[in-house]
Amino acid sequence: MYRRIEMINHYPINSKIKRVSYKNGLMGFSHGDVVDAWIYSLRGPDRSIPRNAKFYFTEKGWKEVGRKVVAACQRVGQDYRVIKVKHKDVHVVWKDKHTGYEVAAQPRKKRES
Repeated sequence: MYRRIEMINHYPINSKIKRVSYKNGLMGFSHGDVVDAWIYSLRGPDRSIPRNAKFYFTEKGWKEVGRKVVAACQRVGQDYRVIKVKHKDVHVVWKDKHTGYEVAAQPRKKRES
């Protein structure tokens, strides 16, 4: 199982619409405490990866980093969601071989019948 944390942020548009929400991964806008929970632990790829690849924590990465990120989100009131995918449902295009904390993966192509 791989896990991805997506931050959910809100901002006001105008007086008629109270707020608009958007989501992003860890590299997007988030509170300093949340960034501190992962910034020195995750390396990222040393080469380019496909545009549709997303970053996920491995089981090891989830235990050692991901849980700290979630705890930081809860402390500062940052909205988030955790997305889980099975290994067989994605195609891994990069894996951190130094720490084993993260992978970049694309959705598998659906087979036509």
